[in-house]
Amino acid sequence: MDVLQYTAFNQQVEYQKQIREKEDCYRTLVNDKVSTSGGSGLTGTAGLVCWLENIEPCLLWKPVNWENESVIGMPKYWDCIPKGSGWTGGIKVCDASGYYRCGRDCTWTVPAGVTCARFQLWGAGGASSASKNYGFSPFGSTGAYASAIIPVTAGCSYTICAGCAYCCYSSYGSTGRVSGCKSWVQGAGLCRFCAEGGQGTLRDRLAMAGVRCQARFTDQCCTEAGGCLCQSGNYICNAQNCSMCKGPMKFTAGSMYHGCLTCPDLYTEAGLSENSVIYGIRGIWSQYCHDYSQCGYDIHPPIYGFEMETQCCACWTTGSCCGYCCGAYFGVGCLRYPGAGGWGTYMNSGSDASCGDAGKFGMVCISYK
Repeated sequence: MDVLQYTAFNQQVEYQKQIREKEDCYRTLVNDKVSTSGGSGLTGTAGLVCWLENIEPCLLWKPVNWENESVIGMPKYWDCIPKGSGWTGGIKVCDASGYYRCGRDCTWTVPAGVTCARFQLWGAGGASSASKNYGFSPFGSTGAYASAIIPVTAGCSYTICAGCAYCCYSSYGSTGRVSGCKSWVQGAGLCRFCAEGGQGTLRDRLAMAGVRCQARFTDQCCTEAGGCLCQSGNYICNAQNCSMCKGPMKFTAGSMYHGCLTCPDLYTEAGLSENSVIYGIRGIWSQYCHDYSQCGYDIHPPIYGFEMETQCCACWTTGSCCGYCCGAYFGVGCLRYPGAGGWGTYMNSGSDASCGDAGKFGMVCISYK
């Protein structure tokens, strides 16, 4: 290794060290905000406002190397969501039919001796759409995620609903991009606790990104350029003559999670005051790009608990893809995970023979001790 290479290597090591130090510092600040140890933290309404204003917006996933967008990295700061420990049991409520898109509901009664439970919700994913004539339909939006750790009383019952995704695969001219249904839990200590399903049309995505022009698929920096939206915002049409505006559409926040925790005094008595906030991550739209040459890519966002498995990247230069051919039930069986969006469709020809993909099932998990 010559002197220049050695110097460059040392500089890279130093840069990586600085990055790690900054991340550790930020994580410490975040955890200080959500912790109540020593009486310095925030709980209840104040804690919720702190979470929503200062922390949750930072959870929208970004690659480790943002300058090199081909590098896929782990989500940052999702570990700020309290997980609890010492769980002795648990249940999972979701579609067990093998279709990976249906809902399920039940009632859970707190077992004898159990005093604490963590409820996790994944809203069902949004569908993708059919397209035609050099058109494109990106991945559907993921469903939102929510988590709550609460004191529970043996014998109390909770009503549970794992949301259902749209059950059909859209063909051209039929119902297109459809939102997923919300997942929710109702019972003592929880009020309107739910995670919304993935959003519907691409116009919903543009609205979330703050794009002024709702007729063209583009980022917030460009109000007129970009691919034209067709069939009520189901897909990007006439892509031969329209391009994206200076780079990709970034990951964009979508559907929301909701709820509040009742009887806050119970959390202090149970030693759970640091958890007296509904934590969550909004649904996310994929990162998408195509250009005049018909080359492009579509990156499905990660989902909490399944971060690495759900970061699928579909790239194309030629050919076509029907969304349901890569769906969870048909084809190679992609994205068999709660809250995932429907697989995208792209047509590099004048063919009309394409279909969209259904979003994936919602899920509710309960851990208890």
